[in-house]
Amino acid sequence: MKTRSFAISTIILSVALLSKCTSQKKTEYDIPSHVPPENRAILIERAEKGKVLYKTYCSGCHGIFTKGKDSIPNFTKTQIDNYHATALIGLDQNNHAVAKKMSSEQIDYVITFLRLRKID
Repeated sequence: MKTRSFAISTIILSVALLSKCTSQKKTEYDIPSHVPPENRAILIERAEKGKVLYKTYCSGCHGIFTKGKDSIPNFTKTQIDNYHATALIGLDQNNHAVAKKMSSEQIDYVITFLRLRKID
């Protein structure tokens, strides 16, 4: 009886986890068509790392993936480039203390994510 109960519980948990995974919206990236497939794969890998870092370090203030606190502002390319330059040389006028805890490689990943993600 315990085995059957455990099996049913396992199935219910598996279905719940699977539905949660499939219901999350996959991020699409806007990569120019002239980029070779091997470079496209590298860019997507960097953007995916950047997405994770954005969720970890940036979304508390800037949000990610849903409304309110959890939405990414539609930064302009100029805003992204300006932030990237100032963050890397340490002249961030907005004093983003979180960015100071990140390596320049991590910042590059986040910038890649922000620049390449498709905006609806």
